[in-house]
Formats: sequence, C-alpha cells, structure tokens
Amino acid sequence: MSEKTLPPASAPGQARIPDQSGTTARAALPGTLPWAGIAFGLGGYFLWGISPIYFKAVGAAGVPLLELTAHRILWSCLLCLGILLAFGKRAEWLGVLRNPRLRGALAGSAVFLLINWLVFVWAIDRNQVIACSLGYYINPLFAVLLGRLVLKERMTAVQWGAFGLAAAGVAVLIGNADSAIWLSLIIAVTWGFYGLIRKRFPVDSLIGLTVETMVLLPFALAYMIWLAMGVSGQGQGALGVADGWTHFLLLLAGPVTAAPLVLFAAGWRRLRMATMSLLQYLSPSLQFLLAVLLWNEPFTPVHAIAFACIWGALIVYSWNSWQMARRAA
Repeated sequence: MSEKTLPPASAPGQARIPDQSGTTARAALPGTLPWAGIAFGLGGYFLWGISPIYFKAVGAAGVPLLELTAHRILWSCLLCLGILLAFGKRAEWLGVLRNPRLRGALAGSAVFLLINWLVFVWAIDRNQVIACSLGYYINPLFAVLLGRLVLKERMTAVQWGAFGLAAAGVAVLIGNADSAIWLSLIIAVTWGFYGLIRKRFPVDSLIGLTVETMVLLPFALAYMIWLAMGVSGQGQGALGVADGWTHFLLLLAGPVTAAPLVLFAAGWRRLRMATMSLLQYLSPSLQFLLAVLLWNEPFTPVHAIAFACIWGALIVYSWNSWQMARRAA
C-alpha cells in the first residue's frame, strides 16, 4: 500500500482520481467479458487489502524496515522485468528509458512511491493498520483536490461538499490529538502526488513500476551490500544468513508488489470507470477489518466519528461520479 492508489468515474471536465498504479481507468474494451474484468479488479484490490498480513509476517521474522524495503525493490524490479519481457513489452520499455521527460517523471514518482512504502510498512510494524486504511480512504478525495489545484479540473458543488465532510473527519482526529492521523495523511499525500505524476506522464503501469524500481535499485543494492559487509552495526542482514522461511518471505516481496498491479491493470482495461470506483474501496476496507478483528487495534468513538465522515464523503462522491458517468455515456 506499500503499499495504499483507484479511479472513480468522471465526466468530461471532472476530476479523475489516480489509481494505485498511477494510471487512469479506461472504458471497457469491446468484446470483453465484464465478469472477467471484475474478477481481475477484485483480485488486485483483495491482494492489496490483505498485504499487511505479509508485512506482519516479515516483521515477525525480524527483518528491519529498511532491509525489507530494499528486498521489495530488488525482487519487484526483477519480477517486473521478467513479466515485461515475457509479454513482449521490451520495445515500449526501452522507448520510455530513452525519453528524458518520462525518465525524470518516473524518477520523481519513484521518490513518492518509496516514501509511501516506508511509511506504510512502518505503520504496520507499529500496529497502526487502521491509520493505513484511513490514508487510502482519504487518498481519492485528496487526489480530486490535487486535480483541481494543479490540473485545474472542475469540481462540482457535491464534490466540494464531500471533500469538506472528509476534512471534518480528519479534523476530529487532529483535535483529539491522535498522532496516527499524520501517518494517514502522509500515505494519502504521497500516493496522491505519485498518482498526479503518473497521470501527467502516462506510462503503462507495469513499465512504469519497472522503471521506478530501476531508479531505486542502486540504493537498495548499496544498502544490502553495506549490510552484508557487517559495517552497519545491525548485523549482516537476512540474505544468506536467515532461515529458509525468512528467505521465502523476502522472495515473496516481488509478487506481493507486482501481482496486484498486474491484476488491476487487466481489470481496468475491461471495466468502466464507474465500476472501478466501487471496487476500489475493497482494499482499505480489508485493511480496516484486519486491524480491528485480527490484530485488535483500538477503534474508539472518535475513530467512529472520523470514519463515518470519511465514509459518508466517499459514498456521496462515488454516487455523484457514477451518475455523471451515466449521463455522459
């Protein structure tokens, strides 16, 4: 999430919400089966939603945050390269690498992606999964605001009202001195700016993630080598030293990152944006349920008020977007 963001429907001139892969959903392809698209979309969101289980397991194995992130970058990069070559996208990938504007944009989005991953995993490690889910609930509305301020996209009165309702929910947590709200805001803001860059510089989601992890790969490898040399004061790192289970978990970092993206990309090519706007909330909802039911994170009356405001805002916004998309169809 990190891990988190996805695009609710938008009529012409209306703000579109960037998704968790940084793309904007397209209309359904002619001749494709809607149920196949729904299955792909739900699969991607489901994997994003249960990803905290994986990160909890890695943390329980004793792998530090920075080392886990380095492995996530390494194995994601290798896996994405393999998928990219297997699907014949080599020419498109090289074309992006040869384009200075796209290289620079993806380097910038890689920075926001890295911050988002670090904060997401740090929050999970500190038993703040509710804060993660709240961040991804806030993100669509923050993305709409970015679209208005940066891209000059039009917002309706209903959308402004939804944004104000969500802001009231955030204000409730801030007013109650809930320090975890800052984790939520960082997750929402970093993913919002990540999506903004990816929207202004549209690149295939798989190729984009490949290039972004390539940008981060030298830093990840340098850190892993530093750990292996034993000069960090934190031991020699897990690679080559830890048990088989820990090695297995680290190798899973690639699929955990790439698999939801591939499924999501297959889904948004087959479905209308209005449909994806309803599916997108599966991910933070699963994170919320895991936090409360599995890990017994506290859910106070203040949380209930804040979440009610934000859920209400999302319902209002999604319904308005869906109706506008129907009128525009």
